[in-house]
Amino acid sequence: MSELTKKASCEIDNKRGKFQLWLIILMVAIVLVGGFVLIPGDEEEKSRLLALLGTSNKGDLLIPMASIAELPSFQNDKPWRWEEQKPKWRLILPVVNACDQACKDMLYSSRQVHIRLDKKAHRVERVLLNLGTPLDEATLAYLQSEHIHLKLVSADHNDFMQLLAPTNADWQPDLARLFVLDQRGDLMMYYTPDHDGSDILADLRHLLKYSPEP
Repeated sequence: MSELTKKASCEIDNKRGKFQLWLIILMVAIVLVGGFVLIPGDEEEKSRLLALLGTSNKGDLLIPMASIAELPSFQNDKPWRWEEQKPKWRLILPVVNACDQACKDMLYSSRQVHIRLDKKAHRVERVLLNLGTPLDEATLAYLQSEHIHLKLVSADHNDFMQLLAPTNADWQPDLARLFVLDQRGDLMMYYTPDHDGSDILADLRHLLKYSPEP
């Protein structure tokens, strides 16, 4: 190979190397700029972004999300501070007057979902949020018999309504709603009696798959 040919070959290699370098830099810049644009400024924007991106969730997104740390809560008459609990995904069922049939149906569905999560079940906790008078003995006996791993927490229903007032949940004391609480303590999704256990299971599997385990 002549010196001229070698020189030309080196120039081509240099140009190719520079082109590849600039291509890599351009790709990194696009990712960074795209990520910056997509980062929502607040929880309402985050929920709106999830909806616009066409997520595969079966439940209804809560818009905007609501921090449950703002809800004064108790367990056995002692303050229950949500932010002090171990980070988990939680299924929260609020009840006001009593655990009627709709309440029991949702408890059953959530229990079966919890069981079907199998090895990932430890990352999820079920909570009955009592927003009314103390539960009667019959209800407590039912819960202890059928839902032994259910957490019992209490709060005031007016405080809960105020927490959800800015959202699209349209929650009322006589409406059955099962809420999803994320690991950070934000209520972010809910289910109505029109949803079934397979909907809840599909969403939880998706959330657990794409969220880090603390």
